[in-house]
Formats: sequence, C-alpha cells, structure tokens
Amino acid sequence: MGYEQRTTELRQRFDFFKATMTPEDWAPLSAALDVILKAREEGLAALGEILADKGDNPRRDAYDSKLDELSKAQLEQVQNLLQTIKPQPPNLIVFRDVAAAEEARFWAGLKTAAAGAARDDQMKAMHDLEWFTAIMRARWKNLSDTEKDLLQKERYYAAQLRETVKKGFEEATSEAAQAARDGLQVLSSPERAKKVVNEKYQEVLKSLYQRVGGDPKKIEAFIKNVEEKKQSVKQAAEQAGLDPDIAGKVIDALTKPGGLLATLVFDGLSLVYNPLGGIAKTVSKAAKALEPVAQSVIDGQVADIRALMGGRQTVIVTFSTTRREAREYVEKNGYEQAKQLYQNNRQALETWQAALKDALAADARTLSLRAEEARADFLERMRRVHAAFVDEFKGILVEYVSDQTIDAMADRPFYEEWANGITSLDMDQKLRQLYSGIYEMNGDIDRAFGAFTTFNELPLESQAMLQEMVMRFESEVKKPFTKEMEAALAKLEAARGKQPASLTSTVKQAAQDLARQAAGA
Repeated sequence: MGYEQRTTELRQRFDFFKATMTPEDWAPLSAALDVILKAREEGLAALGEILADKGDNPRRDAYDSKLDELSKAQLEQVQNLLQTIKPQPPNLIVFRDVAAAEEARFWAGLKTAAAGAARDDQMKAMHDLEWFTAIMRARWKNLSDTEKDLLQKERYYAAQLRETVKKGFEEATSEAAQAARDGLQVLSSPERAKKVVNEKYQEVLKSLYQRVGGDPKKIEAFIKNVEEKKQSVKQAAEQAGLDPDIAGKVIDALTKPGGLLATLVFDGLSLVYNPLGGIAKTVSKAAKALEPVAQSVIDGQVADIRALMGGRQTVIVTFSTTRREAREYVEKNGYEQAKQLYQNNRQALETWQAALKDALAADARTLSLRAEEARADFLERMRRVHAAFVDEFKGILVEYVSDQTIDAMADRPFYEEWANGITSLDMDQKLRQLYSGIYEMNGDIDRAFGAFTTFNELPLESQAMLQEMVMRFESEVKKPFTKEMEAALAKLEAARGKQPASLTSTVKQAAQDLARQAAGA
C-alpha cells in the first residue's frame, strides 16, 4: 500500500475546476500539482523505509532531516501552486488554501509524533540491555575469579591450621594419655608392694632368729600370731614359746633407723611412687604443649583466616553493589519499560492519525504501519534479551538471591568442610577423656597412699615406724607430684575452653552472615 489516496483526493478536487479554466492555464497547473503529489508519495515512502529499518544503526537524524526537507518543500510548493496565473481565480485560491492548511496539519502532526526518535529509542533500549548484560557478565566473572583466588588462600590457611592442630594435639595428648595409663598401672600396685615388703620382712626375720638359735617352728608361729592377731612382739613371742627378750632384740635390729625393715619399706614405696615423678613431668609437659595448640597457634592462624574475611567482605560488598545496580537498571530499563515506551510511541502516531480525515488519515495509517515494523521488532528482541538476562542472573543479580548464590559468596561448602574437619579431630572429647584420666589418677594417689599406710601383717612396733616413713615420703614425693598434676589439670581445662571447633564455627557463621547481608541489600 502506498500513499496514492491523498494524490487521488487532491486530483479529484482540482479536476473539478478544469471546466472553468482555459487549457493554457489548466495544463501547467495540473502538471505542477502532479510533481508536488509525486514528490509527496516518494517522500513519505522514503520516510517509511527509514522508520521500518530494523538495522542496528541510529536513523533519527536521517529521518528528521528528510522530514524537514520534505515538509518544507511540500508546504512551499502547495502555497506557490497558483503563482503562474494572473489573476488568481477565487475558487482556486480556496482550493490552495484548504490543501495548504491540511498539509500543514499533516506535517506538523507527523513532526510532533517524533517517529524517528521513537524508532531509535526502541532500538537503544534493546542495545543498552545487551550492553548492560555484557557488563554484568564481566563483573560477575571478575567477582567469581576473585572469590576463587580468595578461596584458595582460605583453603591454604585452613589446611595449615588443621594440620598444626592435629599434629600438636596428637603429639601432646598421646604422650599424656600414655602417662595417664602408666600412672594408673603404677597406682594399682600398692598391695603388691606391701606383699613384697611383708615377704622380705618374714625372710629377714627368720634369718635373724636362726642366727640366734631360734626354733623355726616357733618362729613360724610367732609370725602367724603377728599377722592374725595384730599383736605386739612380746605377746606374739610368748604365745609362740619364744623368749620375748630375744624377739624384742631381733625386732629392734630390724626397725632401727637405717635398718633392714626401713630399707625394705623404702624400696616398696619407691616401687610405687618413683615412676610417678616422671609421669607427673610427662603429664605437665603435655598439658603445657596443649596450651599453644589450643590458644596461640589457633588464634594466630584463625586470625589469618579472619583477615581473609576482609577480602571476602569486599567481594560481597561489590556483589551487593552490582546486584543493586542490576536491579535498579532492569527496573528502569527492562522489558516492561520498553513495552511502555512502545505504547507511548504508538499512541503518539495514533493521536496524529486521529487528528486527520479521509486520505490524510489513510496516509498516516500507512506510515504508522511502516514505523510499527521496526519498533515491534526491537520490542521483541528486547523481550528476548531481557529473558536471557533474567535466565543468566536469576537468583544472583535479579529477583531473589538463591541459596546457591549465598553459599557461593559465603563459600559455605568450604567452611562446612573445614569446620567439620576440625570437629572430626574430636579434640574436645579427647581433652575430656584425658582430663578424666589424669583426674582419676590424681585421686588414686590418695587411695594408694591410704592403702600403703596400713601394714597389718607386721608387729605393732614396726607399723608405727612405717607410718612415720610413709608420711615423710608423702611430704617429699606426693605433694610436689600432686601440685604438678593440679597445674596440668588446670591447663587441660583451659585448653578445653579454647578448643578450635568453636572458633571455626564462628568464622563459618560470619561468612554466611556477610553473604546474607548482601542478599538482603
């Protein structure tokens, strides 16, 4: 469909005046009108081609220039149509003035519709979203690459921390645990030591009596009386038929300071308690070794990871800014806005068309349809670009932020793995077990000393001397040992309060909180 209807309309009006004019006046005016109308058709067709151009280059300037040139020429030519006739007939003047007024309204309305700008605006909206998509893609890639680099560093420090903790903890606790086991084994031997002392005592006692001519059977009875009746030397000797004086002298020889019984008891006590000194030192050393494992080493390396959290926060803040920019851009320049732009531009041409009648309205409709071709095409392309943008960045930069994106920003899988790895060392449980073992051993010391202070198998005189020896040994050996053990227990309790599983959990939660803050921004 062309723009012939206006040509036909004006030709019919003009031809009405043919009978009132001479051939000499009619012919040149008719030819001039044909030139004007042909130029008009060709000009509108050219404008339609510009508006229908679906290419990616701007056409506004070309359209506006062509429209200015065409409208100016048309209005001038119509206005000057009767210049060759003198005088100008009134009926032709009316024809010219009506045609000029109609054309003026037609061209003025077309300029107001700004169809060239509308075509370019529709194209620009589509291209701008394509450009913005490319920018967001590059920024998201940069963020992802930065996050990956950060992740590598986090993994390095986390691996260092885990290995340091594991190595230090295992070295310290294994030595302490062995010491605790050894201590419990040693502390289970007081009765065995007492038996050794008693057996040695009997052997020495028999040997001494034999040296002074004592009857072996009476000596056996004497020892039996001591063990079963818990008697004094004199009582036991009289009932066994031994001379009490001789028995007294033999016992005095055994129990005097530095005597054989003192030597036997000291050996028995040493059998139980000498290993405790080394055990106490081992436990104390292990407890001290656990302090840096649970405190300074962990604090130092967790500090490194916390420092990396600053970098992660930068990534997340940048992500938050990028997301806000993407959301705002799409809200202002997305498909819905392009549709509104399309409707506004269409309405402008419809308003122009509605202000015209008959052939002019038909020409306006034809030109509007040509303009529609490109604008509708750009709108459809815009729809596809918008859909592709949403598909690519849904859950990331537009709409809600998905859990997957939050996990990526917070690097939840890494922190979960790290925290679980630290927890899997089961340090808190091992510390509890170690603490319990040492605590139990410390308690068994008192029970062991209590057991060793009662030598009911020996004469009452000997038991008194043994009590004194045990008390002296307790002062010299047990108290320092107990003090060392209590210090070790205090250090273990501190290590339990500083165990790294809670620290890793805190860092993991901090990363997730940062990501969720960005998601809510």
